Amino acid sequence: MNKYPLVLTLDSAGIPQRWSTWEEGVCYKVKDLIAWSLGEETIYHGGTSRLTGLESTVSVPSIVAIRSFGRSKNRSVPLTNRNLFGRDRHICCYCGTHISDNEATRDHIMPVSKGGANNWMNVVTSCKGCNNYKDDKTLEQSGLEMLYAPYVPDRAEALILSNRRILADQMDFLLAHLPKHSRAWPQ
Repeated sequence: MNKYPLVLTLDSAGIPQRWSTWEEGVCYKVKDLIAWSLGEETIYHGGTSRLTGLESTVSVPSIVAIRSFGRSKNRSVPLTNRNLFGRDRHICCYCGTHISDNEATRDHIMPVSKGGANNWMNVVTSCKGCNNYKDDKTLEQSGLEMLYAPYVPDRAEALILSNRRILADQMDFLLAHLPKHSRAWPQ
């Protein structure tokens, strides 16, 4: 695991785009691609100059807006189990049990075999027991009821779900960009 935090990378309008490695952050800085920045700076140490004997250093802020980014046309969030379980806070949609990653499963509300799509609005987190009970049935056929509604997560929410080592200033920035219906809000 890398000891350096990821850099929250924004477009020049301040819209969260992705996580960048510290190496990418250093490149943005030395190539003068940072339009503006926020947050604490981390100092990265390089090699020693043969001429001066001095060690090179570069400081990179934790949040950077990149000039060349332009507005992203694709704002969709990838549907992965990790993102799904995070969106649903590891809570089974049918029984309400808090479940671990190895007990959590993806359930298609309308089964794929019955024409259901594999998209954010047709999947929820389910425990193995409820998923096995529902099997290949619709909600009506299984008699199960949903405890919460699915939704498509926003880009800021996806960034929160995808990084386990978010710095406090980065989290504050991302929380300010979350829609009010997001389940990623701290409880």
